[in-house]
Amino acid sequence: MSLQEHLNHMSKQIKKYNVKKPRLELTLNFPKNFQIKTFNVKSEKKLSPLAKLILQSVQCKHFYYARDDIFYLLKSNPIERDFLLQALYSIVISLQNNLSINFFDMWIYEIYINKVSAKNKFMSQTSQNLESIEYITIKLAYGRNGGFQEKK
Repeated sequence: MSLQEHLNHMSKQIKKYNVKKPRLELTLNFPKNFQIKTFNVKSEKKLSPLAKLILQSVQCKHFYYARDDIFYLLKSNPIERDFLLQALYSIVISLQNNLSINFFDMWIYEIYINKVSAKNKFMSQTSQNLESIEYITIKLAYGRNGGFQEKK
């Protein structure tokens, strides 16, 4: 048997006995079965157009991608960036603590902003300076162990 034939034979034997177990790998796809939890966040200050655009762009993104987008794209406005990140972290930690959901199993499903006018019913309509308060509604999708799938 030549050296090349011997190496080929040994290689086949190693592959035959070196059967790997499937490993878990992070995927960024929504799980087949997921649930949605809705959260409302009151914004004390009016959000900038850039922040609104970023919030719209993180819909249907994995939590970590959404977090990175907000962190890096809002560097020019650290107060707004920190407010949005704090709100997102609070929501995610709430899901983790109350429902034992893993960070890897969370996605931003939908985000929208509601403007609610704050009127004072004791003042006349003409003298009121109508301010609007913005509420950010965040729908978070999650699946139990949905972020990991076996790699074949």
